[in-house]
Amino acid sequence: MGDAADRSLGGETAKGTAAKAAMAVVGFAGTVVLARLFDPAVFGGFYLLLSLVKLVDRPVRGFGTAAKKRFSEVGSRRSEVLGGQFLVTGLWVAFAGLGALLLGDWLRSYTGLRDAPVLFVVLLAALGLYVSFERAVEARGLLGVSFTADAVRSYLTLPLQVGFIFLGFGAAGMAWGLAAATFLSIPLLVRYVDAKPAVPSRETVESLLTYARYSIPGVVIGKAYDRFDVLLLGFLVGQSAAGNYEVAAKLTIPALIVAEVAGSGLMARASNLHSEGRAVGLDVTNTLAFASILAVPIFFGAVALAEPLVVTVYGPAYAEAGTLLVAIALYRLVRTQNEPLLQTLDGLDRPDVTMRLSVAALAVNIAFGVALTLAVGPVGVALSTVLAECVRYGWAARVVRRETAGVELLTRPFLEQVATGLVMFLVVAGLHRVVPVRSWLHLGLLVGVGAVTYGATLFAISSQLRYTVGTVLRGSRIEHLVPSRLLTE
Repeated sequence: MGDAADRSLGGETAKGTAAKAAMAVVGFAGTVVLARLFDPAVFGGFYLLLSLVKLVDRPVRGFGTAAKKRFSEVGSRRSEVLGGQFLVTGLWVAFAGLGALLLGDWLRSYTGLRDAPVLFVVLLAALGLYVSFERAVEARGLLGVSFTADAVRSYLTLPLQVGFIFLGFGAAGMAWGLAAATFLSIPLLVRYVDAKPAVPSRETVESLLTYARYSIPGVVIGKAYDRFDVLLLGFLVGQSAAGNYEVAAKLTIPALIVAEVAGSGLMARASNLHSEGRAVGLDVTNTLAFASILAVPIFFGAVALAEPLVVTVYGPAYAEAGTLLVAIALYRLVRTQNEPLLQTLDGLDRPDVTMRLSVAALAVNIAFGVALTLAVGPVGVALSTVLAECVRYGWAARVVRRETAGVELLTRPFLEQVATGLVMFLVVAGLHRVVPVRSWLHLGLLVGVGAVTYGATLFAISSQLRYTVGTVLRGSRIEHLVPSRLLTE
């Protein structure tokens, strides 16, 4: 049924990006609906429980990265790899579940949910099983399938949650709905795994553990790195500063969509090619070329419209998040160039390097985050994260260039995107001087003009973008909808 190297990385990335964008819209809508059904304390209780589950499932996800790596290799014992993943997932769910039952009273008090221990175990089992199949599908390069299944899960989650709520489950209905949607989505992945679980041999277990001893700590440290800013702000400044940071962070999440989707596919592709001794430099270069295609306009848009954007969307109380928005958007931009490099290192069987990179980034963030926050306020922690990500990027770039021949780090398409983003900024900033933002209509006009300016200008000046779009459209068999002369070099 094919390996990751046989897939079109561009085509699969396009499918995954579309699915992930749809997920983001549905997820946002679901949050609004559920927030209106419950008061903040009850609503927050569910997300406290979910946050705990996602913290405790890090070992499963870290081992899943190891399983994805081994599954993607040419000639691997895929059934044994899948069996090893299930074995680890089952053992960890049993261990964590026992802990949840022993700490049941604390869980109930912390979340406000009467059935918190049971919900914790059910959610951990559902997400662990889902991740096991998801990693196997991604290892085969089928990003479109993986993210489509996740999108279907998102579509099922809200109606199931509302259904359980109206059946009398109350706030627990949100957890039961998510678990049910997750279990129901698993069959969509099973069809494309192309392997049946088998008892792993000692050799397979040792191979998985060799990788997992780095990937598990790497995932745990990476999660700490991602959440450090909010934790530090809450400790040094207060809850309002942490709230402003979360608001700014949520507005910039779309910047990462392409980089994360493409990076996931690149890891499997690099692993598959590397296991055969084939070059991966061109794939890394092509991924870097378009990984920032959304992050660039989001950064320049934040520079042009930071405060009116935040105030219009979230209200005047969050006006101070405007400065944070610019800094976080810059961090996202650097992160989109770094993500493919980190995924490449994972694919080249160097999880030890990615783990060390995460440790170094976290150390830089801690050292400079505290100092800058005390010196310049909340924006200091965001600036320290930009610095930490730059350090991680520099180190990752150095190792990737050493390990892989033919990698071009600063690509022409990326430079074209930056130039186009600057043009977009000048247009939007100039229009903003004439059209002040007093409503959603004004904001929509400015954002719309910026999007059209960026998209049209980039499409006009970038021959590689036109070629890539044409390749993706031909792969989806809808190229007849677009004049062929627009898609050629």
